[in-house]
Amino acid sequence: MSELKDYTQAQLVLEKNDIYVAPAEVHGAISGLLACGLNIEAKEYLGLLSDVFNEGQNFSEELKQFFADMYKHVIEHFNESEFQFDLFLPSEDESLLDQANALVAWVSGFLLGFGLKQKDYGKLSADVKEVISDFTEITKLDTHFDDSEEDQQALHEIVEYIRVSALLCFAEMGKEPDASTTSKTLH
Repeated sequence: MSELKDYTQAQLVLEKNDIYVAPAEVHGAISGLLACGLNIEAKEYLGLLSDVFNEGQNFSEELKQFFADMYKHVIEHFNESEFQFDLFLPSEDESLLDQANALVAWVSGFLLGFGLKQKDYGKLSADVKEVISDFTEITKLDTHFDDSEEDQQALHEIVEYIRVSALLCFAEMGKEPDASTTSKTLH
């Protein structure tokens, strides 16, 4: 199982390479690409990430490795039967404001990644359309949380909803159809 860098370390890698987006947004974008069915073996994601995060310029070797590690991590966790997929967010030691801002960045990244590959919104299931609609609303979230127990719980519930929703999108669209379960019956 691949492991991601610490969130702060990830931020430093991005900034050192003049990429000024949150690690959460990068993780969200990769998750969105995979959730909408990007071929898991494809190297296409580096080109797409370069277009949106680096004005189409090539990434340094360090960044290519960083993105490859994150991509591999997302694939492994999306495909786990125990549903261990988690959003890449700052630790719970960080302020709720930082966690909430990163959450909004993750959701924005997911929508970006999903939108880069999903061109036919009309063919999405009602469940996936609802997720995309909810995620769009979450990007408008007021991130000014107090450090109260109630706000911590509310943020945790939003994170869990987003996590499960991303898994739902991947389960429905991200996996190749299994030939053994495809019905041969014409309706």
